[in-house]
Amino acid sequence: MGASIRRVQVHDKASLDSAATAYIAKGFTVANRGDDFVTLQKKKQFSMLWAVVGLVLCVLPLLIYLIVYMGQASVKVVEIRVQA
Repeated sequence: MGASIRRVQVHDKASLDSAATAYIAKGFTVANRGDDFVTLQKKKQFSMLWAVVGLVLCVLPLLIYLIVYMGQASVKVVEIRVQA
């Protein structure tokens, strides 16, 4: 699956920095930055914890997790822009 793009509008540069910081705290990395925009990205990660829990509890939760994992976008992209 391709990239999932989310666009966020903010009112000023201070809000831009605040929003970017919030996404960085969630695991996103800065891919591109300009004066009035920031583009962040986050690659999907396989969770070994959920795979082991699914295997220990039952095979069905593991299969459900694998289906959900395969259905996710390979990269999540967030573009934050200052409204003109």
